Amino acid sequence: MGDLLLPGTGLHISSPLVYHCVAMSDQWILVDGYSAMHSWKRFATRKAQAMTLQQRREELVKVLRQFADHSGRRVTVVFDGYAAKHKPEVVEPSPGVEVIFSERGKTADDTIERMVAEAENGRRIQVVTSDNVERRTVEAMGAESISAELFEAEVESALRDLAGAVRHHSRRRATGTIREHWARKTDRTRGG
Repeated sequence: MGDLLLPGTGLHISSPLVYHCVAMSDQWILVDGYSAMHSWKRFATRKAQAMTLQQRREELVKVLRQFADHSGRRVTVVFDGYAAKHKPEVVEPSPGVEVIFSERGKTADDTIERMVAEAENGRRIQVVTSDNVERRTVEAMGAESISAELFEAEVESALRDLAGAVRHHSRRRATGTIREHWARKTDRTRGG
C-alpha cells in the first residue's frame, strides 16, 4: 500500500492506523490508569471487584477506546509497572488508545510527567488523575488536568450520546426496512 497524504499538512503517512491517530483531534488525554480504576464507580461494583486486575485494565481500555472513537481525541492510558510482578511484556494493540506500563523503578506519574515535558505543546494535553499533587505538577508544566471522577462523568456522558446515536441509527434502518417490506407487499397485492 502506498503512502497516504494527510490533507492540509503535506505529511505522508504510511499506515492507516497512523493516519487515524494523526487525523484525530490534537488534544491528547493522558490517563493514570490505576487512579481511574480506583476512582470510577463502574470499578466499585461487585462484578468489577470479582474481575482480575488484568480484566479491569482491559475493561478500562475498552471504555476509553469507545470514548476516543466517539470524541476523536487521542487517549493514552498509563499504568504503574514498577510493582507489577507479571508486567505484560507485550501489550495487545488497542486502536484509538495507547497503553503504556511505566518502566521498572518508575511510577505512572513519572511517565506522565516525562510525556508532558517532552510534548511539543503541553497546553493540548489533559491529564486525568485524582492525585492532587500530580495534577498541580502537570499544570505547572503547562498541561490541563481533571480528576478521574470528573473525567468519568465526561466519558459516561459521551457513551450515552454514542448509545443514543446507535439506537437512532438502528431505528432508522429498521423503519426503512419495514417501509420497504410494506411497499413490496403493497406492490404485490396491487399486482405490480
